[in-house]
Amino acid sequence: MSVRRSIAFSALDRYLTQVLTIGTTMVMARILTPAETGLFFVANAVIVLADNFREFGVSNYIVQERTISRAMVQCAFTVTCGLSLVIGAGFFLGADALSAFYGEPHLKPLIEAATLSFLVIPFATPVLSLLRRDLAFRALAIINVLAAVGNTIVTIVLGLGGYGAISYMWGYVAANAIMAFAAYSFRPELWMYRPSLSGIRRLLSFGVASSSVTLITMAYEMLPRLAFGKLLGFDAVGLYSRAIAVCQLPDRAIVAALQPVVLPAMAGQAREGRQLKPAYLHGFELMSAVQWPMLLMLAILADPAVKVLLGSQWGAVPPLVRLVAIGTMALAPAFLTYPVLVASGRIRDTVYISVISVPPSILLVIYAAKVYGLLGVAASLLVIAPLQMLISLLFIRRAIGLTFRELASAACSSGFLTLGTALVPCLILVWSPRGFDLDWLQTCGALLGAAVGWGAALLVGNHPLGQEIAVVVRHVFGALRLQRPAMNVASPE
Repeated sequence: MSVRRSIAFSALDRYLTQVLTIGTTMVMARILTPAETGLFFVANAVIVLADNFREFGVSNYIVQERTISRAMVQCAFTVTCGLSLVIGAGFFLGADALSAFYGEPHLKPLIEAATLSFLVIPFATPVLSLLRRDLAFRALAIINVLAAVGNTIVTIVLGLGGYGAISYMWGYVAANAIMAFAAYSFRPELWMYRPSLSGIRRLLSFGVASSSVTLITMAYEMLPRLAFGKLLGFDAVGLYSRAIAVCQLPDRAIVAALQPVVLPAMAGQAREGRQLKPAYLHGFELMSAVQWPMLLMLAILADPAVKVLLGSQWGAVPPLVRLVAIGTMALAPAFLTYPVLVASGRIRDTVYISVISVPPSILLVIYAAKVYGLLGVAASLLVIAPLQMLISLLFIRRAIGLTFRELASAACSSGFLTLGTALVPCLILVWSPRGFDLDWLQTCGALLGAAVGWGAALLVGNHPLGQEIAVVVRHVFGALRLQRPAMNVASPE
């Protein structure tokens, strides 16, 4: 139940922040042009890469260690603080060169503004890591929601004030500053910030492997933003990035809630000597039961979804969304790969997976962009996503003794759910005279039919997600009964 409570608070955190993020996206999509949006995404890609290297896997190092000491936390802070100052200064001084490379002078102030966050975020890292290790996700939810609120307010106010793409960057800086202050308010322990290099060799060994995986993965994910700005223009960056953002909604709604909890939970199971394979298969069943139907619905309802989320100036996005959503379905178990390998003591396997799978993926994306344009890039995910997942599963099999038959068995029940969800929407789509461009009545009918189909398939198929929902409901009602005051009945005289 402690894990379930952690997931509940993590889900609350992520859903609230996603509501704010979606609201920000909807407002800013109507203020900024695709070119301005593309300009932000290029700058953001550079900063996100730098920020992931700055973190150096320190948070995961603290979470997965069997025993933790003050010296270890102080060393983690020292390393991240030093890296933050060096990287922030480097990007601030190199903003001119990056702007010149893209031939876009407006890129410079965006990068310069974002590097200010590197001055404050290291002070949040040790606190957030310790809270994750202790499964204190209630505190983490408060911190993250406060930061998201600050981000939303600053971004939208500046956007409405005509500041353009840099509005996003000032929102990012505000969010990191709020996060640092809020984290310290939960654990105002100054000993964490005392410089120390005790145990740095062990931290560096883990950090090099972890940051290598992160950088390789992030480089691949950010490649469209970085390369398309040069190959296809900032309009293409804006269009493709918005398509990816729409397709990431299911991922952010589910994985974002589970991801912070998975590594601490699996690391705890490993410390207790328990097998990780049952947890891996159970996690995959739960994830695919929601992600697959949602992605398929996004592919079917791409046109109305884009109209609602982004507005009329993004008419080129729906075809990209359909291809990306279908390709992303292959990655349902991907969120478990890093946690299960790290908890198994196989951090180096995560590096091997990235080194094997990412280079051919990058080459295929660049080839598709040059020859076929944006649609080709989106279609390349139909090959890249299954390839990356297959390579990951080969290493996971060795780590936890997983067989493909067990994985296929876990996937069958979720496949049944997905078919049940898609039945009514597909019939509406076939009968629609305008193809994918459904009107609002048809869209509402498709959503209602999908919800009924998913619920019916959940009951008929006896899916493990239904059992989890039943456990949570029983726990909630049990807690409510305990809190209900007892009735005082007067005894007869």
